[in-house]
Amino acid sequence: MQTPQPVLPPPEAPPPDLAYFRGLHELLPAPFFNTQAFLVFFAAVALVYWLTPRRWNTLRVWWLVVASFHFYAAWSYELAFLVLGTTVADYTFARLMDATPRKRVRLTLMLTSVGMNLGVLCYFKYKNFFLDSVNDALLKAGYAPAFDTAKLLIPFGISFYTFEAISYAVDVYRGKVKAERSLPHFVLFILFFPHLVAGPIVRAGDFLRQAHRPKRWNWLRVQVGVQLFLLGVFKKMAVADRMAQFCDPVLEHPTEFNTSAVWLAVLAYAVRIYADFSGYSDMALGLAHLLGYRLTQNFNLPYLSANVSEFWRRWHISLSTWLRDYLFIPLGGSRGGGFATNRNLMLTMLLGGLWHGAAWSYVIWGGLHGLFLIVHRQFRGWCEHRPRLTAVLESVPGTGVRILVTFVCVSLAWVFFRPDVQGSLDILARMFAYSPGRPLLLSNRSLWWTVGFVFACMWLWRTGVFQRVWAKLPPTAMGAGYAVCLTAAMLLAPPVGKTFIYFTF
Repeated sequence: MQTPQPVLPPPEAPPPDLAYFRGLHELLPAPFFNTQAFLVFFAAVALVYWLTPRRWNTLRVWWLVVASFHFYAAWSYELAFLVLGTTVADYTFARLMDATPRKRVRLTLMLTSVGMNLGVLCYFKYKNFFLDSVNDALLKAGYAPAFDTAKLLIPFGISFYTFEAISYAVDVYRGKVKAERSLPHFVLFILFFPHLVAGPIVRAGDFLRQAHRPKRWNWLRVQVGVQLFLLGVFKKMAVADRMAQFCDPVLEHPTEFNTSAVWLAVLAYAVRIYADFSGYSDMALGLAHLLGYRLTQNFNLPYLSANVSEFWRRWHISLSTWLRDYLFIPLGGSRGGGFATNRNLMLTMLLGGLWHGAAWSYVIWGGLHGLFLIVHRQFRGWCEHRPRLTAVLESVPGTGVRILVTFVCVSLAWVFFRPDVQGSLDILARMFAYSPGRPLLLSNRSLWWTVGFVFACMWLWRTGVFQRVWAKLPPTAMGAGYAVCLTAAMLLAPPVGKTFIYFTF
């Protein structure tokens, strides 16, 4: 009798209004890492890749380019060709920049490349947002709406690969990197499927060096890749999708639930966002390792940060460093005094919020983080002249209080990390004014056990206990651990999975 094979939960079907090209939900087997369709796809790609002789590195690169194009085209061929076309244009502009020493011509080419990418981004992601905002303003002023908004299918990952292309053009202009001469290597830099949809945002100088270096099969790297991938699968299926069962009903209909249910939903949402996005990043890093590539680390225990500035050094690291290098510092950074620094912080976070989503709620979210950063900067300056207070804050109890306060502030800001401003305001109103209503439909005990487990794992990792114990385990025990991780992910996952939150960005 044949043993039935376990089936990973399918991803959540996209909203009906996104099914604009040929029934979108039928074209989504590849972009979701936690599906059997993707695992079959990746196994075929990796098998051909490693069977190709090492001396034929260019052929390997071409194979990954074809696989990456298919990965995106399985969702939409039209938009796959759009991404490919803008990538070839960026390659051409950079080659032309390198071919001329005239600074004005180089500046024009760089601005053309950046303008093209921003234009595509604004058209697909922000066109309807701005037109709807104008129409709403006209309605409030007593005029009829002046603009028609058509449904547009936003390309998956457009915010991520747009930032990669912009950073490449700017770095070539600044002379930090040489323009890539090989077209397939540059196309792979943009289209490399492990990071294509939701990052991490990679830099050309780091990735292109790896693309040119022939890869050797390395069992240690395979072990790291499998370990990261399984960790990401566990975070996504056993934690993020499980937390969605607690938070989604409340966040979608906050006025129906009581105050305690709303507080618990906000807590579950904070855990869900972390497990969902860091789980995707872990899977992306693991898949890249299995193909011989090393992507940048994107998370470093952000919920154990003692202040919001530290949080942004640990959360979505590839984005925060991009915003620092290509937005905050060009605006003037911290070189212009207190007011200018605070202004630059706020502008950076407002634009960072808008980058996440075409809705005013994301701008508010970015503004809140800008405010948190400014308050922390002012408070830190105030404490510099009070050594006794600084000693108390840096003690173990003081650090614990600061971690708790930071987590509460970040969690409250997450309330606006959704496209519905009014719904977010309703959530905050019920959180801070007692309101009757329905309790959570699921057991609170399960929620608290999951939250406690997540924070305990983060603390064990931060203290180094997990690394020391894991390093001493024999290979058989490690293999058993991998099996337990995968089994637990499938057993604890809800019947219907959820799409990755950051896929919409």
